[in-house]
Amino acid sequence: MDKDRIFTKEYIVCMAANLLFSINFIGLLTTVSTYAMDVFRSSESAAGFAASAVVIGAIPARLFAARYALTIGYKRLLTIGLAIASLSTFAYFLADNFIIFCLVRFVNGFAFGLGSNTTTTIVTSIIPKERSGEGVGYFSMSQIVGTAIGPYIAIRLLHGAGFDSVFLFTAITPAVALPLMFFLKTQRPDGPEPAQEERLSTFSKFIEVKALPVAALSFMLYFGLSSIISFVAVFAATKSLEGPVSWFFAVYAAGLIATRPFVSKLFDKRGPDPVLYPGIAIYAVSFLLLSGSGTAPMLLASAIMCGIGIGAIQAGTLAIVVGLVPRYRLSVANGTYFMALDASCSIGPSITGLLIVGAGFRGMYMIMAAIAACGLLAYYLLYARKNR
Repeated sequence: MDKDRIFTKEYIVCMAANLLFSINFIGLLTTVSTYAMDVFRSSESAAGFAASAVVIGAIPARLFAARYALTIGYKRLLTIGLAIASLSTFAYFLADNFIIFCLVRFVNGFAFGLGSNTTTTIVTSIIPKERSGEGVGYFSMSQIVGTAIGPYIAIRLLHGAGFDSVFLFTAITPAVALPLMFFLKTQRPDGPEPAQEERLSTFSKFIEVKALPVAALSFMLYFGLSSIISFVAVFAATKSLEGPVSWFFAVYAAGLIATRPFVSKLFDKRGPDPVLYPGIAIYAVSFLLLSGSGTAPMLLASAIMCGIGIGAIQAGTLAIVVGLVPRYRLSVANGTYFMALDASCSIGPSITGLLIVGAGFRGMYMIMAAIAACGLLAYYLLYARKNR
């Protein structure tokens, strides 16, 4: 029975660390643009770059974790990520010009990429293979909770006590997880010896080829999510829905949380098709609803459908990646998968911004609906057709 358990001590420690990483990441993401404009008198575009620099920093971190996780060790790598996250957040107090501020954002992103990749790798290496969907689903809820409470606390602190209180709070959160590392015991997964690993091609040392089709699908689908994160508040303002849109991400998170246990268990029992085909379809419909939103109920209906859809997509695609590779390749596979998500969230706002200029908000979200619908065909061609 112990071999079938999901909620082991290591699993719970990784959930806690992932929650604290998420609070640090999203709490800063929602406030640094305002900080850059108020303190450094940056333009909106420059402030947006400062915010996205954290995502740019996460990409090389995932490459590093993919290559050196087994050499350095999971526990040591996670401890390093937590320490850098805390120290780099304290460094915001020392950033006295915009360039240094962006460099700190980059280092902060590197720490997030290192930590989130390592916690995911540890969890996916210890959960029972036959319960991979359920294990991944419960674990990812820690990030969902962090995404929900991080902005709430950060914004309350910002308006109540100022920017310094936000930096202090977000610096402490990863530091809180450091003592938990004493309770974390990890072992090197069985696999090739280091000498054999050195004979791999340079590409294979950093990228897992088996994960590329699913990573490409996720890259395509997360374009839509980046357009919501970046522009849904502006879109709602054009419809005089400033009040209801403040509830958008809370309702979105509720859709994620409500469906995650169900879709995760369904994945383990029936495979990915019953999870991903309906999930992608619901996700596409959410953009159609959003594009035509003129009332609060319609706006919030699109939010909950988006949460249900992206919850199924996230849980299903990551669980597929976990099942594609032996455990000693999980760090590389997870890095490949999350780099696709980072890249989509990095370039997505720029591309969707251009679409808004040409087609307006309604047209842009209808294009996102079409791209999401094409994800059904992409999933069939990239994975389902070959993996019955």
